[in-house]
Amino acid sequence: MILGLNYIIWVVLVVYFAGMLLLGWWSKRHARDREGYLLGGRKFGVAMMTMHAFGAGTNPGDTGGVISKTAAVGAAGIWVSWMWMFGTPFYWLIAPIMRRMRCLTMTDYFEERFGRPAAVLYTLVASVGMMIFFGGVLLATTKTVLGMMGKSGPEESELWFFGILGVMTVVFVLYGYWGGIVAAARTDMIQGLMIIVLSFLAIPPALKLAGVGGLGGMRENLARASTVVNDAVDKARAQHGEGDLAGMLATLEAAKGYEPAGTIRKVLALWETDAADPAVRDAARAKAVALLKKSKPVDYLSIFNPAEFDLFTVILLCIGAPLTALALPHLMSVTAAGKTEWEGRVGFTGGNLLKRVCTIGWSVLALCWLAHLIGKGQATTPDAAFGDSIRALLSPVLQGLMLACVMAASMSSGDAVQVTVAGLFTQSIYRPLINPRADEEQMVRFTKIVGVLVIAVSLAFAVGMRSSLVRTIILYFNVLAAVGISTALGILWRRMNQVGVFCGTIAAMAVLIACRAIDGVPKTVTYGGFLAAGVVFGVLGSLLSKPPDRQRVDNFIKKIYVPIGQEEKLSLSLDEAVPPEKRLFTGGGLFLVKPSRQSWVGFLVTLGICVGCVLGMLALLRI
Repeated sequence: MILGLNYIIWVVLVVYFAGMLLLGWWSKRHARDREGYLLGGRKFGVAMMTMHAFGAGTNPGDTGGVISKTAAVGAAGIWVSWMWMFGTPFYWLIAPIMRRMRCLTMTDYFEERFGRPAAVLYTLVASVGMMIFFGGVLLATTKTVLGMMGKSGPEESELWFFGILGVMTVVFVLYGYWGGIVAAARTDMIQGLMIIVLSFLAIPPALKLAGVGGLGGMRENLARASTVVNDAVDKARAQHGEGDLAGMLATLEAAKGYEPAGTIRKVLALWETDAADPAVRDAARAKAVALLKKSKPVDYLSIFNPAEFDLFTVILLCIGAPLTALALPHLMSVTAAGKTEWEGRVGFTGGNLLKRVCTIGWSVLALCWLAHLIGKGQATTPDAAFGDSIRALLSPVLQGLMLACVMAASMSSGDAVQVTVAGLFTQSIYRPLINPRADEEQMVRFTKIVGVLVIAVSLAFAVGMRSSLVRTIILYFNVLAAVGISTALGILWRRMNQVGVFCGTIAAMAVLIACRAIDGVPKTVTYGGFLAAGVVFGVLGSLLSKPPDRQRVDNFIKKIYVPIGQEEKLSLSLDEAVPPEKRLFTGGGLFLVKPSRQSWVGFLVTLGICVGCVLGMLALLRI
């Protein structure tokens, strides 16, 4: 054993990281200019684009988040990743639009459509969102590694946390600095395949764990545990109402083994608060009683949980998913780096569908681990559940492979954030405001330097947001959606202008911050309120201010509706390039064209696959 890990695990990690660093160094020859560094020269095929989209969109935050929340609430934890599910069909429509914009970064879109101030606003908000995102990735990776090392206890984890965090950061900063998006896409290809293995490798031994007994045994045990917990909570409430505090505590104590990380354990921990001051102790017990009274029923086998992910909450998250996608700084690289529009469409949509399928594997693994913990009557720290389960389930060689997969996914996300967020600053701040005469070499150098700084800020976020991985994931999701509203309105509505961008984005962010800062705000209000504010104030701000330049808007619309390879049409008027018979609806300033057969068939097929994933998960839980 070396630092809590079998020496075989270290051998696997050393070989893996040496190979990835060499691949990054080799890829640097393709990153001589900004298009090569940021979009790989637009030369990727379907396989590369698919794995690039899968790798850039899949990270330890997804795996760790799903398993963390599932260990606490049951199958509903799958929505930590599946909140993107029904935004996925829109990816089939988004990908060609991004390719036809003929831009290097999303900043280029905002500057061309709205103006430079809007581009700077987008850069700031999207960068904050992505740094929160990567802070969550670092947090998830570190806690997973701590769990695998058996170092997740509060007494010894502090030093290990910072050590692991620092080593990981240095490795992928060097890696992304060398190779740009070519390095990111090439390792996404390798790491994407490894993550597929990650999703299913531990399931067979998990099904054989004590307290699980295969899929059938897992379902039976979790259903029984749900009943025990709900009956105990109802009985404890009644006993408290009758003044039988001793009986209440005895009831909860007897049932706590059926809830490894839920309300019962929280209530008991608060009640047993060891404080010399009676006022502090009384306050803790009052909080425990309040928690007991407002707790919602437990159903470990339901994908909808009234306390965390009820149906309406899931619907609101899925509405926000395409808006969040439209604000991703690396959206151009995962949609526009392909040879043609087809590669972008298939790669972006297919890579994300692959992730939706793999999420089922993560959820089944988590449910098996939950059933095992219940069978042993053992508590768990949710954020360390993934690492704990891998350490218990796999041999040293497979643990090394699994740990390499986790680190690989973290590196993949680090590449995307480091390269693309830095590209935003280069396009919107450095080139126009600091060094207008900068040549390609100077801009690539600045992009790389800013990339290192971006990772440093993400590191600070990881340290500051250690209390809740899932809360961090949803925060970045919502922050990006706040500015993604303007992206969508700018594509669909001709009247949207720069004032609307500022009004909509600021209003959405203000509502989001207020809802998260005030205790007791329902999740549906939080997730729906900022979206409504962004749309309403974006529209009002645009209508109450000067309309955008008509020619500027016409030129933009021509670009997004003229396919790649038909650039001669860009010199025509809008009526000639997109004649009236090709338009679906243009009332109220909207500009929608009739979808091609490829568009609507692909959308429906993707939607069908998404519905199939949900039905498949329901079948696993109930049949």
